[in-house]
Amino acid sequence: MSYLSSLLRVLQAAIREVARGNDITRQMLDESPQPQLILSKMGVDEGLTLFLTFALPLDSTPLDELSSQTFDSFLRSFAEFVKRLPQPSLWGGAAPGMSHGGLDLESQLDRRLDQVYRELRRSNSTTVNFGGRTIEIEGDRMEIG
Repeated sequence: MSYLSSLLRVLQAAIREVARGNDITRQMLDESPQPQLILSKMGVDEGLTLFLTFALPLDSTPLDELSSQTFDSFLRSFAEFVKRLPQPSLWGGAAPGMSHGGLDLESQLDRRLDQVYRELRRSNSTTVNFGGRTIEIEGDRMEIG
């Protein structure tokens, strides 16, 4: 379970970082009581499936607008991050001189997205989706749709 715990920790930090980067969602996060990111549902049909949402802390009322805007921004940011990753060489590592490609790992968001990417790659196969957008990661293969 340490993989799941680590994944949830870095995912939560990255999602909150994305939300703080947008004026509208940042304002929603700063309201009192402060919304919580919760695991609203978990399934194990064809693998582990996690459903996350923002909700009010007192009664777990879902905050659909905050969730929708944040998760859409997260997937857009994560897809852009993945597109900027260096191409692997024939032997699997990054091509020489391409250790981080066009990534700005000084950026807090890029650091968080890098952590999410590394955690997701620890799994054999991972699919992240929201609102019709999908990112599939399987080993060194990535597909964005």
